[in-house]
Amino acid sequence: QTVPSLLNSEMHNEIAFTFGDYFSDINLLSFSYATIFKEIGVVGVSLKAITYGNFERNDDAGYNQGTFSANDQVLTFGIGKKVHEKLSIGVNLNLLNANYDTYTSLALASNVSSTYFNAEKRFTSTLLIKNIGRQLHASSSNKESLPYEVQFAISKELAHLPFRYHLAYNSINNFDI
Repeated sequence: QTVPSLLNSEMHNEIAFTFGDYFSDINLLSFSYATIFKEIGVVGVSLKAITYGNFERNDDAGYNQGTFSANDQVLTFGIGKKVHEKLSIGVNLNLLNANYDTYTSLALASNVSSTYFNAEKRFTSTLLIKNIGRQLHASSSNKESLPYEVQFAISKELAHLPFRYHLAYNSINNFDI
């Protein structure tokens, strides 16, 4: 649900579950569900978690002081609504949590998007404003800012070939990359 305007009625009562077991004890877990609320639109909820495994904690002299773990979680609530035959808008709210050894961080962020979809021309475009929010609890005395970003993308499926091209412009809000 990074792009909440993509929530649509075809997702009604759909559940998605993903588990990935990567190298070095890295595991990824993802769960998503969407349903239609007639007056509001399509409401989705998702949970994503990644664990990075266990690490050895060593002191300055190299002596082992035990182990620690590191992990991240994102809980998302989103709403997508069709406002016109070819235009939908959406907004979501993300609760982000990070735990690295004794360091923890908690943030609240939101994504806002609009999507234009023309089925006859097989064309889609999306404007996404993501990570609008702030850190609620910092792992140190300095609160960090979230990586706010504006993105624009277009996608076109070719009429007589099984291909789709996709162009994306990232970091529109940051002209001096």
